[in-house]
Amino acid sequence: MKKIVSVLLTAGLLCTAASASNPEITTYKVDGQETTVYAGDPAVLLDGDTVYLYVGHDTGNGSYYNMPDYLCYSSKDLMNWEYEGIPLKAGDFSWGSPNDAWASQVIKHNGKYYFYNSKNTSGISVAVSDSPTGPFIDARNGVQLIDPNWTRGKVRWDDIDPTVWVENDKNGVEHRYLCWGNSNLYMAELTEDMINLADKDGNGVINGGDITELTINGIPSGSQYTEAPWIYKRNGLYYIFFASNWHEDLSYATSENIWGPYQYAGLVMGVGASSNTNHPAILDLNGETYIIYHTGAQENGGGYLRSVCVDRLVFDENGGVAQLEESSVGLDGQAVKLVADGREVFHNHFDNSYADGEYPMGGYLRLGGDPRYPTDGQWEIVPGRTPGEGRVSIQSVNKMGYYVTDQKGYVKLLHDDDATEDSRNERTFIQAEAEGGYTFESLSSPGKYLSYNSKGSIVLDDVPAVFELIPTRIRAQVSAKASGGQITVSALGEPDVTAIIIIRGKQTVIGYGATDSEGSLSYSFTPEAPGEYEIYCLGQTVKVNFGGDGQ
Repeated sequence: MKKIVSVLLTAGLLCTAASASNPEITTYKVDGQETTVYAGDPAVLLDGDTVYLYVGHDTGNGSYYNMPDYLCYSSKDLMNWEYEGIPLKAGDFSWGSPNDAWASQVIKHNGKYYFYNSKNTSGISVAVSDSPTGPFIDARNGVQLIDPNWTRGKVRWDDIDPTVWVENDKNGVEHRYLCWGNSNLYMAELTEDMINLADKDGNGVINGGDITELTINGIPSGSQYTEAPWIYKRNGLYYIFFASNWHEDLSYATSENIWGPYQYAGLVMGVGASSNTNHPAILDLNGETYIIYHTGAQENGGGYLRSVCVDRLVFDENGGVAQLEESSVGLDGQAVKLVADGREVFHNHFDNSYADGEYPMGGYLRLGGDPRYPTDGQWEIVPGRTPGEGRVSIQSVNKMGYYVTDQKGYVKLLHDDDATEDSRNERTFIQAEAEGGYTFESLSSPGKYLSYNSKGSIVLDDVPAVFELIPTRIRAQVSAKASGGQITVSALGEPDVTAIIIIRGKQTVIGYGATDSEGSLSYSFTPEAPGEYEIYCLGQTVKVNFGGDGQ
């Protein structure tokens, strides 16, 4: 028997920063009052058992960046966050604009905390504090750490987005690395005090000669390194996660040497449905690895009014990263399927675009048929955009920030980019129990309910359809292993789902498999030749090396 989950929610849940669903950070305090916050470019620091999150504060009108300060939050579990205040302002440095609190990273070293930040074209700065929550003060008495005149990149804002890494080498000698850049990727070593560059060329002068441009080989044709690097290390392998292309998706590259050269290793997350940029921060906590990123999914949000999200990052046995799709349910939210008359509701698939002019996007809803991807039929029932007893909104899981909308009597999937009362009403439904499930009455069109017509289109009608709400797994777990002259793909996902198994890049369909009643799948095939195979199955991508018949 299918389990039906009750998701009637009260308005009191709407205004809390403690949430397991994405976006994670939605509020901060002004004069003691909870206020909606927009913020991007996340950076994280694990200090003891506490995670500190630092974000650039978006305060503009949505047309460009207006970021006067950074905000700090703390958490023990990445789901319940406490606002810690403003640790640093862009205006705390005398150069650049007081509204350019661009991407940053904070690191602890020898009992002090160092805040590396960038301000548009004015170079990279560093501030210091005795506390992870600040206040931080300029550590170099009015002089940038990275002077923008030292580099001559492809763009004039190439000295942005610092990431920092500290480690001991095999001889026990400590090294401190600073990496940054837009279009060009740079690295330099820091001195022990963390606020100066090391004299790499030994000429007694600190300048561009002490900076190395890193190489990433194998970036696919039509793609590029853009910005937002983040250094990470796992099992002796160095990773650089970074924003690629425009609009930005997230990619990664690996090397056995921190100086590279790096080899492009794949896509981590495709371009988002609501923001032109993205920015990764990677964290290990309690045996799991997490990725923190940003979207424009919050109400009235977009590329210049962003919101922070958290998800798990999954590695295969070879150190490869499983590709993610941005997800509204985050770490512990609940996705459901909407089922009426034994058929599932899904939105027509649309690929997120790299073109500025194509946002916001949208789609229609259908009942039954064959969705292009299973996640097109996953939904999250959240508190109504217009608060009230029994009021809910229905958000697409894989198009975060897009809601089932009553637009002048037509049912569409539209981005929540308008905070007017009418817009909120259009995205709000009154949920009521009915025999076998629930009905959803439009708040914008009283007496009209979600239903469907003879063609399978979701419509508004005087007679309500009854929908079951069936909990569903968000994404599959996929692995691949080479043995006995074959590659075997194993997966755990939704039960009774057909999976297309593809070699990515070549887009070659190997075959079709189906999960069983428990959601398990096993599919074996014989590759044509030895080499590395990148395999796509159930929305995930994994890599496996095949050495031939003896493997």
